[in-house]
Amino acid sequence: MRAFVLNNTSTRGELVRGWSESGDLFASIVTGLLLGLLLDWWLGTAPLFIAILSAVAAIGGFYKAKAAAADKIDAQAAEAIRIRDGL
Repeated sequence: MRAFVLNNTSTRGELVRGWSESGDLFASIVTGLLLGLLLDWWLGTAPLFIAILSAVAAIGGFYKAKAAAADKIDAQAAEAIRIRDGL
């Protein structure tokens, strides 16, 4: 059986970037849950703030991941144009 080895620095960077983005998403959702739990406990409400803040945090996390992907695509497009134009 052959072991999976990352020989390419670009592949390693992509792997680290992917874990970082997924960690950001997870952290934002957990933060929303904890803040919602704290507010619900403090105000004595039903799980209203847990639901609201979890949804807001998830939307924010997905938006941040989408923005990071868009930035990567823009950088790749700029590099392709630079190579095409011979600059």
